Amino acid sequence: MKKILLSTIVLFAFSLSILLFQVSCKKEATAKTSTPGQNSLNIILYAKSFNSNNSYSQEIWMSGYDGSNQKKINIQLPSGIVFSEGIEPKLSPDGKTIFFEAGAAGSSSGNISYQTDLYSCNIDGSNLKKVIDHGTASGIHLGDIK
Repeated sequence: MKKILLSTIVLFAFSLSILLFQVSCKKEATAKTSTPGQNSLNIILYAKSFNSNNSYSQEIWMSGYDGSNQKKINIQLPSGIVFSEGIEPKLSPDGKTIFFEAGAAGSSSGNISYQTDLYSCNIDGSNLKKVIDHGTASGIHLGDIK
C-alpha cells in the first residue's frame, strides 16, 4: 500500500511539473513564409518601360502582390543619368529603401545606359544616393543579388 501511495505522489509531482513547464513556455510561434525575392511587406517593385518618338525611358513602380495600389515612385535622377536597361529594383528588408542601377545615357542607343552605378533612395523616391560607383566595383549588378 505504501508503494502505491508513493508511486501516486511521484506521478502527481511529475504531472504537475510538466503542466507548470508548459504554462511557462511561450505558446506563440512565428514562421517566416517569404521566399527569396519577396518581402514581408507584400510590396512588389517593378519597372515600366516606354518607347515613343525614338525616346526610351523607364520608371519604377510599386504595388501589392495582387496588383492593387499601383503607384509610380517619383525618383529625380541627376541630369544626364538614366535607369539602366532591364532595371530590376530591389527593396530593402525593412521596406524603407529601394536599390536600382542607373548611369550616364549611352550615345549609341538613345537613352539606354550600359555603364551603371548602384543608387538607393527612400520608398517615396526622396534621398537619392549613389551607393556604388561603376569605376570602383565593376561587374556588380542588382540582378545578381538574391
